[in-house]
Amino acid sequence: MADVLGIINQRHALLKREFDQYVPLLLSARAANDLLPVAVQIHEVMAHIEAIARATRQEIRQAIVSRMLEDGEFQVDAGPYMASIRKGSTRAVVTDEKALREAAPELFKPQPDKVDTRLLGQALKVRAELAGARLVEGEPTVTIKGKTK
Repeated sequence: MADVLGIINQRHALLKREFDQYVPLLLSARAANDLLPVAVQIHEVMAHIEAIARATRQEIRQAIVSRMLEDGEFQVDAGPYMASIRKGSTRAVVTDEKALREAAPELFKPQPDKVDTRLLGQALKVRAELAGARLVEGEPTVTIKGKTK
């Protein structure tokens, strides 16, 4: 499984670099009088770790599936885990809507009118009142962006 080992080694280097940033930030947070700046930095490092971990899991999963299919193994005992190959889910795909409409018109159902919420929002900003609609403000959020160096 050289491809899996390559993925693991490559991703380990990326994760290590992020953890090497995280550990000093953790120590700073424990000693900080003003915790927010350090918390923001930890938040961003954790986002990088999460992205790397997600991508790593996906790559490893794909490599495991490929290897199991190549080897003809449909189940692998992995200590506390059991890996099994399952058939992919079946779904319908429309390749020619016009031909399908002619062959089976009963498959098509009429769609109700939809409100264009972007235009509605613009209208409500211009007109203070509009029967049946109002502007509402969402919950506050925080945006964290990297500074350019």
